[in-house]
Amino acid sequence: MLIEGASLATENPRYGFADRGFDHARAFQNRVAEWVHEDDEPVAVLRAPTGAGKTATFHELIDANDLTLLVYPTNALLKQQQRRFEEEGVSATALSGDTLEGHGRQRTENLLRFVNKYAADHEVVVTNPDILQAVVQDLYQGRQAMEFFDRFDAIVYDEFHFYGDLAASGLLLQTRIIADRNPTAQILLASATPNEAFVDFIQSNFGLPVRGISAEYDVDEDQFRHDVMLHRHKEDRILDSREEVVERLRNAIDGVEPDETRAVVMFNGVKDSNDFHKYLESEHPDLFDRTEKDNGFDTNDPEADLDEAEFSILNTTSKGEVGLDYDIRTLIMEMPHGPTQASDFLQRFGRAGRQAEATVHVYGLGQVPSWHDEMPFDSFVRTVHDTLRNTQMDIDALVDLVGLRAAYALHERGGYFNQELREDFATVDRYDRWRGFIEAITDALGSIGGLGADLQENDQESKLLRFTEHCFGAFGGLRGRSLSGDIRYPRGDRMALTNYDLLRTLRYYDISRIEGDDVIVLQQVRDGFPMRVTARLVGYNKRPRNFSSSTQDIEQELQRWIHDEIERADIGEIVSSELLHLFFRRIQITSAVVPDMVRCGEYQIEVETDGIPSISAKHRDI
Repeated sequence: MLIEGASLATENPRYGFADRGFDHARAFQNRVAEWVHEDDEPVAVLRAPTGAGKTATFHELIDANDLTLLVYPTNALLKQQQRRFEEEGVSATALSGDTLEGHGRQRTENLLRFVNKYAADHEVVVTNPDILQAVVQDLYQGRQAMEFFDRFDAIVYDEFHFYGDLAASGLLLQTRIIADRNPTAQILLASATPNEAFVDFIQSNFGLPVRGISAEYDVDEDQFRHDVMLHRHKEDRILDSREEVVERLRNAIDGVEPDETRAVVMFNGVKDSNDFHKYLESEHPDLFDRTEKDNGFDTNDPEADLDEAEFSILNTTSKGEVGLDYDIRTLIMEMPHGPTQASDFLQRFGRAGRQAEATVHVYGLGQVPSWHDEMPFDSFVRTVHDTLRNTQMDIDALVDLVGLRAAYALHERGGYFNQELREDFATVDRYDRWRGFIEAITDALGSIGGLGADLQENDQESKLLRFTEHCFGAFGGLRGRSLSGDIRYPRGDRMALTNYDLLRTLRYYDISRIEGDDVIVLQQVRDGFPMRVTARLVGYNKRPRNFSSSTQDIEQELQRWIHDEIERADIGEIVSSELLHLFFRRIQITSAVVPDMVRCGEYQIEVETDGIPSISAKHRDI
């Protein structure tokens, strides 16, 4: 089927667009400029498709304010945008976890010193929301850390659709704090596929007026997309048709220079992405030499640097849904399966056809009756939203998650906070409910095993309370937490060293050996079957859980198990069992737990869960 190219409505440029010499501006760009200079709403939401020119509107905020904070979901995108602004003459500096040194209060001092230093001679600080969440959750210790938010006159959250419920609750709390601390600050939320529940929450629960700005299509004006031929394939996985895919890739790069990226292969998971890369290396070395891989395994690989590499083909995963700024003529992708399937599909599809006509192959889509053989791009976008799954976030669940974050933030400060910090957190909806819940469990745990105590360490109720307290740690980070470790895995032409989620990794790889400082060396699983992985959860030392299946299946099993535990426990005098049920329904357990022991094949991994998790791996005596 043919998806026609698309054009956007244009106008005479206004404000900064005129000052910078634009001969025209897209209508939505003028609307952003008018919001910056004329309107009273503290928040604006920009809805514009990939490649429409959202980033150009950020200059309007930058020019109108002393210091602007730009927030991107990944460090790779952060670095890319920093370079882009610098090339356009904007003085920008990056703030990430690697930027600052020290611990505790020293790190807080370095954080504020960093902002003060660059505020004098820079216009922009680019960062990720994890840094902001660390400030909120007191990982940068001391009352002064929250002053970080006072330093900025404008904040942009780009690609804000990228976050699930837990992370979105963190962004919402950040937005509330910024707006409360600096009522004149302007907050811009930008996305091609915005999360409308997120926007509704800001208006209905925070009471912040929001200006909505959307791109307007016009067939006769400024073209931003070219025709795309879309081919649908019933096979769910690219690997099921890998020879056909190889031939398409050969055709895609025929006559293409080595430094011109023209083709992208986008998988749903890192395992298939890694396997395809290894397959190219062993069976098609000529294609392998022109291919670069960039999935989650490569993020912390010191030898993998996409910016320094020359390649014609990119092998990636959902990590590539944002920030791919290449002239992609051939896109081979798998159909996303998550609750935001429609938005994820459009993000992937939008990578192709931005600079020239393109071809897109989608595996796992098949035939959809309402998708006609030829469609205008804007009609195609509407049809995708009508026919594919796009579950909106539950507003009531977001209220609880934001309340839990606020309650946990003050709880972690141990009572050492001033009125200013209380106002940052304690006025959030349902703060009182969840602060009382957290304190009740903490107090009960403090009295376990004492003389005449109602609860002893091995009681069922004690185990449940201990596990619940452990799960509070999900709110210490933006996206929850995971058990990461150093691994060495078969990448193709080398055994690559990286740091990645062990519980996900060990489902698909066997442990070959342990080397050095607990570096886990992996090998391909024989016959391709998932490994048997078990994990012992905090509080339940004698009952390891099965972690061998998909994250979704593991989550469903853990949810069934924990709610059965709550029903069996006599917990009513300590905390409401209804509230305990609600707490676990609100969180994703797989994003909250760090097991204290993991077994995979012949190996056992002991985990120190106090503070930043650390591992000690060894061969088991079987």
